[in-house]
Amino acid sequence: MSIILTFFALFFLISLSVPVGLCIGGATIMAIVLFSDLQLSVIAQYSITGLDSFSMLAIPMFILAGTIMSVGGIAERLIDVAAILFGHIVGGLGAIVAMSSMFFGAISGSSLATVSAIGSIMVPQMVKKGYGLGYSAVFTACAGTIGAVIPPSIPLVIYGVVTGTSIGDLFLAGIVPGILIGIGLIIGNYFTCKKRGYVQKNERVNAKEAIKCIWDAKWALFAPIVILGGIYAGIFTPTEAAVVAVVYSVIVSVFLYKEMTLKNVFEAIETTAVVNGTTSYLLGISSAFAAYLSMEKIPTMITEALISVTDNKIIFLLLINILLLIIGTVIDNIPATIIIAPMLLPTLAAFGIDPVHFGIIMTVNLLIGLVTPPYGCSLFVASAVCNVKFETLVKNMFAPFLVLIISLILITYIPALSLMLL
Repeated sequence: MSIILTFFALFFLISLSVPVGLCIGGATIMAIVLFSDLQLSVIAQYSITGLDSFSMLAIPMFILAGTIMSVGGIAERLIDVAAILFGHIVGGLGAIVAMSSMFFGAISGSSLATVSAIGSIMVPQMVKKGYGLGYSAVFTACAGTIGAVIPPSIPLVIYGVVTGTSIGDLFLAGIVPGILIGIGLIIGNYFTCKKRGYVQKNERVNAKEAIKCIWDAKWALFAPIVILGGIYAGIFTPTEAAVVAVVYSVIVSVFLYKEMTLKNVFEAIETTAVVNGTTSYLLGISSAFAAYLSMEKIPTMITEALISVTDNKIIFLLLINILLLIIGTVIDNIPATIIIAPMLLPTLAAFGIDPVHFGIIMTVNLLIGLVTPPYGCSLFVASAVCNVKFETLVKNMFAPFLVLIISLILITYIPALSLMLL
């Protein structure tokens, strides 16, 4: 009963639009005071412990790298290269958005950074070419989910930290699912554009122009090779790779492309500090909540409850997907991962599920939550960047959202998609 009341308090506060971090903290305090013999000091203790990890340093570094790249000319050049590949086909601008999100996601590690960077550049171009504003914005928001599936990925770093799973393995596991989602969105966009009459096509670029464009974007294209290649070659860890990404983005944006000044870099650091402050608070207080649940043996209770419902792996994964999709609509992916992943980890062994594979399943589920009302954080970003009403976005959700769900089903029930590169 105490656990039911604790979660009721959590979701009740969320329904009142109280900030998620305060909701988690309030529910934790209530649970300890009313239902436990623990001291309130354990909240501070586990909040600090939850942040005391070398791997966690990757988060602010990837946020900073994404901020610099989005305004330093790197994102624009990636879009130019994508335009060469897809600009001449029906629905080419949508395909450019999906491909650019894959490129940019392989550098920034953040869905929200990808939506903001790609959306601010591409959506006005899509509208100019005859695409509907609502569809353009919502497609960009859905494509931005690729940003946190293809490595480096901030949500995968979080999952790796809280479950003790190899972050390098998680990064490898995210490559094929990320590409799958990107291809699915490109195909879905093609048929949607055919149906709606968004058939404006660009002229095919000749070889000379294509070579010039690719050469101009060489430093942008080289970024994921440096970051990911360094990780898998054993030159540096994923956390060190985040620092390399920052240094690389500063060098390229300030000294090679010359589209940023050192003053702009300091402004980016200031912005990142504010964002990281919010993220760190969420991580800390969520760690305390997860610790309380662990002390009360909630993970064991959940495992026993799920096994009592079904011993079928297929049904279990279906139930987990439904649960995570619902949770993703009301809680951001970072605190959701910190709270839920440790609770479900013991259950995975009972059903023979690889923790790396489950990390991809959880990440994709919770990222879909970013484009699912009522939370829909990526939708809010797209709404703000593209100056379009939230209701308009929701009306255009069906086609790209369907692609994400189909991709999730394939990723869930075909483990090889995640594990083939390990």
